[in-house]
Amino acid sequence: MAKILIIEDESILAKSIARSLSRVGHDCQVAESADAGLLTMRQQRPDLILLDIRLGPMDGLGVLKEVQDLDPGIAVIVITAFGSIETAVLAIKLGAFDYIQKPLDLEELKLTVDRALEARQLKQRLSYYQRKEMEAIAGLEIIGDSRAIRETMELVDRIVQIEPAEDGDLPTVLLLGETGSGKDLLARTLHSRSRVASGPFVEVDCTSLPRDLVESELFGHERGAFTDATTTKPGLIEVAEGGTLFLNEIGELSLAVQAKLLKVLESKRVRRLGSVRERKVTARIIAATSRNLERAIREGRFRQDLYYRLKVLTIKIPPLRERGGDVRLLAEYFLEKFSRRYSLPPRRLSEAAVQSLTRYQWPGNVRELAHLLERALLLGKGDEITPAQLGLEAVPPRLDVDDGGDLRVDLPEEGIRLAEVERQLIIEALALSGGNVTEAARKLGIGREAIRYRMQKHAIPPPRNADPPSQNPS
Repeated sequence: MAKILIIEDESILAKSIARSLSRVGHDCQVAESADAGLLTMRQQRPDLILLDIRLGPMDGLGVLKEVQDLDPGIAVIVITAFGSIETAVLAIKLGAFDYIQKPLDLEELKLTVDRALEARQLKQRLSYYQRKEMEAIAGLEIIGDSRAIRETMELVDRIVQIEPAEDGDLPTVLLLGETGSGKDLLARTLHSRSRVASGPFVEVDCTSLPRDLVESELFGHERGAFTDATTTKPGLIEVAEGGTLFLNEIGELSLAVQAKLLKVLESKRVRRLGSVRERKVTARIIAATSRNLERAIREGRFRQDLYYRLKVLTIKIPPLRERGGDVRLLAEYFLEKFSRRYSLPPRRLSEAAVQSLTRYQWPGNVRELAHLLERALLLGKGDEITPAQLGLEAVPPRLDVDDGGDLRVDLPEEGIRLAEVERQLIIEALALSGGNVTEAARKLGIGREAIRYRMQKHAIPPPRNADPPSQNPS
């Protein structure tokens, strides 16, 4: 369990607290003066301190300041006599987690200790993930020198120079781009170069949030708010306080959640499920989608007011097929990256392979290119990577979407295999449907089982959020 230091000059009370907390597994030590408590704290670094406010020559507030200077990660609960509430409130302002009044209710004390240790553990985890995120962000690099990507990065440069408002607020940013085009990378770049770079970067994949828990995950909940809410839990919006909240694929949220999110964006306050208290949040909001939100508004699947609230600043990320020579730059970058990752000798692309990569339309964009190069590096032989190892000998069709949302195929002048057209149509339909196999089948005008058969035929992996196969009654 936890190491707990009890700094209390009433010996009988201190030992009673120690016995009570030891019974539930905690390792307790008692110090009956401020000096003894500070000495023990420096030597053993407890997880939590129970601190009496009135200790003689040095009062509890002085001890609290020493604790905060030495290790602000130690949770502190102050013990105060009846009528000393003002002092207890001051202690909380100085960094104490909570206070409890004498005469002590030992059961109440145990609950307060559990909450303090829970909060400390959450803070430690958040600190760990912040460090890992900063390490990951330090290695970020957007590869490319095409006009399309240069214009995108020029817009990023202007956005990151925007100063926060007096209340710390920054304008929302909406990232538009096809699946795999690098929206998450651009969001991290915006965060790492912004005024909130030292804060957390919290990514929320809206496609993977469980429908029955989405509100709890985003907004948090109080203990007892619903059947399984056995503890209090802050939502991801709160966790992003002082940093960036990245809502990836925001078009997947239900209308009810969209309405609550709009309220948070407008008021800069969030209320946990089961709570009557609103908490102020100053996280920067970056949203991203591969869907056509204007079409979703017309179809009644996305709130118009939320759309306009999100698109204060909009960045449209160009698809890979519009980035010209960036394909070669990215391919060489991925080859070097994966060679280092797997400790393999470096390999180069043949000129024929470069031509195949350049002609390909990349429905999966940069993500597809990365996966293709990783596979070719791991399975190919020889010093050069050839078109055969890439699997791109044939020139694929170009796929577009008309205003009605239907797929349109533009065939190249040279020959092309029918199988490749079929494969690319299925990949594009899945991308447009957000991985929903049934919706992709509808777009293609075929049945769900028919599209599943063709996905197996062309070795197209099912999306991670694909709808389950139908069960035929026996």
